[in-house]
Amino acid sequence: MNSIPDGLTMAMTIPSGPEKDKIRSLFDSISPRYDFLNHFLSVGLDYVWRKRLVDSMDIKAHESILDAACGTGALTWLMLKRYPDIPFQLTGLDLSPKMLFIANSRIHDKRIQFRLGDLEALGFENDIFHHAMVAFGVRNLENLASGIAELYRVLKPKGNLYILEFSVPHKGLWNTVFRFYFHHILPRIGKIISRHPRAYAYLPDSVDRFLTPGEFTKFLQDSGFMVSDVISMSGGVCYLYHAVKNR
Repeated sequence: MNSIPDGLTMAMTIPSGPEKDKIRSLFDSISPRYDFLNHFLSVGLDYVWRKRLVDSMDIKAHESILDAACGTGALTWLMLKRYPDIPFQLTGLDLSPKMLFIANSRIHDKRIQFRLGDLEALGFENDIFHHAMVAFGVRNLENLASGIAELYRVLKPKGNLYILEFSVPHKGLWNTVFRFYFHHILPRIGKIISRHPRAYAYLPDSVDRFLTPGEFTKFLQDSGFMVSDVISMSGGVCYLYHAVKNR
């Protein structure tokens, strides 16, 4: 078990296993350079994509929000920027203690709390969040069905789920250019800057293995959600999914 940095709380259980330990170790190791690399390697588009998610939300006073797989708190920071005065409660949760340490160090707001935990085994009661958001985290789940089921469980009836996830553009020149950059240029730059031999080789591998937008939309529907919007951004590099708990 990883130690818990000061100022963080822990979910009821932190599941362990070879795959989870690998993901936790990977993100712990790249945490100091994570935000810089995201901005640099995406040419600033990661900010645009996250802002699109936050701008699509309609947060009302006293609502509760879950930022699952929150990393260093990039989405949470944008939420605070958009809603500086509305009294809501947001819980940021991540598997990586070092990512959470950065989030907790730079975000100081009484509306926010950060917790160490696993999206596949959320330590929350049923039906407690009005909104849940996940940015670039679902493809890293060891068991996608468990993670989506947990998000469904903790959302209130008619609660909103917002997911950002990478995809591979359709056929054509953009597909060729993207694949060359994603598989050959990005891993090399990421390896040099992050000082981790596999961190940014893992990224294209995980995107290639993940469901297509059509498959993931059906997966959400089969999990009980009503999918109200699927938005392609940057030529199909990133997708924003908005789904509603269907009861």
